Amino acid sequence: MFGGRGLVYNALAGALVIGSIENGMDLLSAPSSVKYVIEGSILLIAVTIDTITRRRRARTGR
Repeated sequence: MFGGRGLVYNALAGALVIGSIENGMDLLSAPSSVKYVIEGSILLIAVTIDTITRRRRARTGR
């Protein structure tokens, strides 16, 4: 989303988190609609946190 910035390790960590949550939801036999809502919420939170930290870094000159 921000011009290809990031590390491979961060992408792997994100995939691991989403995969773990998806696996847990499967073990709980949650409906697919609930899985999509939870995964989407987690992605939205992650993007929001990333945007806030990038803005703070830009203000401090990092």
